[in-house]
Amino acid sequence: MISVDIEGAAEPVRLALTLAGIPFEDDRVKHSEWKELKPKTPYGQLPVLTIDGGEMKAQSGAQIRYAGSIDPTGTLYPKEKLYEIEEYIGLVQDLQKAWTPAFYMGGKPSTFGYPEDYAKTPEGKAKVESMRKAFVENELPVFLSRFEAIIEKNGGTFLCGGDRPTIADCLLVPFLRNYTRGHVDHVDINCVKNSSPKVAAYVERFCALPEIAGRYKDGLGGSA
Repeated sequence: MISVDIEGAAEPVRLALTLAGIPFEDDRVKHSEWKELKPKTPYGQLPVLTIDGGEMKAQSGAQIRYAGSIDPTGTLYPKEKLYEIEEYIGLVQDLQKAWTPAFYMGGKPSTFGYPEDYAKTPEGKAKVESMRKAFVENELPVFLSRFEAIIEKNGGTFLCGGDRPTIADCLLVPFLRNYTRGHVDHVDINCVKNSSPKVAAYVERFCALPEIAGRYKDGLGGSA
């Protein structure tokens, strides 16, 4: 797997491969290396996956489903839970879409019709702060309550119940952890725990799995 040197879109795929016990090379490129690599990728994006030296496979959603499909334990993407897994993945994607404006206003304001340097202006800084705080206060708790209800309905362990996670958990956990790692301005690192202690416990439960324990140093589930 080739990805940028952050958790990012590749982290759910890494988690799925790790939980499946499938060895893989985690090749993380630096920003300086990306310019040369970009035109060699299928869509000018990372992550990409190569299998046994074959052609590059793109799109993290396809990659994580592929990882789930070759899981020898059959627990990451079981056929009998396929609809539920896809439903919960859809809900994670809804959360991601809801967060996108507040997040990208700080880095790519031109996406929303503002000047490229808008986020560096006093007005832009205030806009970013207000959008992110409003999201954390108003929208994030709604999604956390939905995930909490799903977890509780299915036995209180993981999204689909049981003692092993699915690829839906591999998607949700790193996304929730991002709010708690302290690297996003104007987001209280305790926002998940304060809004939903049960969802915070779910994240910590996932991160305490034998295959995952010790992977993270910061945020929910971190060992620092």
